Amino acid sequence: MKITKASDYALRVVGFFATAEKNRYYMRNELSEICSVPDSFLGKILQHLVKSGILESERGKKGGFRLSKNPEDITLYDIIRSVEGEIVINECLVEGNACKISGNCKIHNVLDQVRCNLINELKKVNVSNLV
Repeated sequence: MKITKASDYALRVVGFFATAEKNRYYMRNELSEICSVPDSFLGKILQHLVKSGILESERGKKGGFRLSKNPEDITLYDIIRSVEGEIVINECLVEGNACKISGNCKIHNVLDQVRCNLINELKKVNVSNLV
């Protein structure tokens, strides 16, 4: 399994906000430069982070983006899930995609346990642990 660029960039942005001036809004172009994230890619990531409630946005001259929660309340799982969707190790683990042998398949059971363990570990680490 590999963390995608979208998740990497989202982690950078949220990590930056954890140490940034509290309650200050940052414009997208500022975030792009500070976090070394291509501006063309950043817009979509910011949309996902706002939609999931990790960031809030404000329109206008003094607007931009800022954390909507305390860093202690945002986990790595929250960030990755906001840009990637649910973590899936194998398609047979997606609800509604079970293969014909999933009930008796030892691989299915092992992969499901790995997925659950990964999610639990990601939920243990919050953004404030990283700064």
